Amino acid sequence: MDKNKVLLFLGDVVPYKPFKFQNDLKTVINLECPIIKDGFPEEGKINLKVKENFLGDIFGNKLFCVNIGNNHILDYGLEGLSSTINELEGLKTQHFGLSRSNEGKYNPLILKLGDMRIAFISAVCSSTSPLLEVDDTFRISELDTDALIQKITQIRPLTERIVVYIHWGREESSYPEPQDIITARRLIDNGVDIVIGSHAHAPQPVEGYNKGIIAYNLGNFIMPALRNAPAYFSGNGEAQSTYNKNTMPWNRISWGVAIDMHTLDYKVIKYVFLFNRVIRLPFTPFDRYLNMNSSPLNETYDYQVNRHLRRRALYRRIRDFIYRPHVPEKLKRIL
Repeated sequence: MDKNKVLLFLGDVVPYKPFKFQNDLKTVINLECPIIKDGFPEEGKINLKVKENFLGDIFGNKLFCVNIGNNHILDYGLEGLSSTINELEGLKTQHFGLSRSNEGKYNPLILKLGDMRIAFISAVCSSTSPLLEVDDTFRISELDTDALIQKITQIRPLTERIVVYIHWGREESSYPEPQDIITARRLIDNGVDIVIGSHAHAPQPVEGYNKGIIAYNLGNFIMPALRNAPAYFSGNGEAQSTYNKNTMPWNRISWGVAIDMHTLDYKVIKYVFLFNRVIRLPFTPFDRYLNMNSSPLNETYDYQVNRHLRRRALYRRIRDFIYRPHVPEKLKRIL
């Protein structure tokens, strides 16, 4: 691949630590949180943020553009959003996934890579419980496949490539939801070249489909564990509880997809976030979730997914107990 024609698509990024990611390709990421020192949290949810902007430390000058269309970018309202945009502008990095409330949905960001025009569009699935609008000023676009295809039809003559980022999927699952598979393939059939998924916090399959590329979820590229994090704020900004979530092995693994934007040849790269840095790893036979091994049309697909999630939930409970031993309330009452 000619690296001047290649974009590297990476997973969810919460840039909470400074380190250097060794990479010589232009990069696209999903920024999973606002960048703001203080700010007033939106109520009734788990709010993410970082206080300092370490994107420059991590990616240097390799950030091509950033998706901010997700379920956490509005966690600190207009103040958090404005601060984030200012930080990205300070890095001379363009973003997509946001539009003014009086504008249409799915406003594309069109950039040039060499002599090729590439349109980036973002949508957020309602299943991720996103905040869609802030102060009647800015909004992110909720996924509506028919409306999105109409927008694709409009911009197809204006650009050589169309990339659609979708924030979707079941958290912790390395299996795409059946509807996500149907939607992604339908988008490719209607003129999209690349579909990139985020949100699941676990890597999911990457497939070539009908001359296009679908990465259903790339996983967490950089994501901290949450320990006693204030959560579910009230209207006056007081936390009603705390939230704990340790990072499990599948939360640390992510895929990077390096794509030649001229030929659509692609290569999948395996990364692990460990010891506050990103390490590139070889693939092994255990990376069975890289390929689409079972069809959602198969009657056993739901059974496989549910068994997979039950195992991961059990593994998480065992690990949580090892690190934070406690006696469940039901057992306390019995004793």
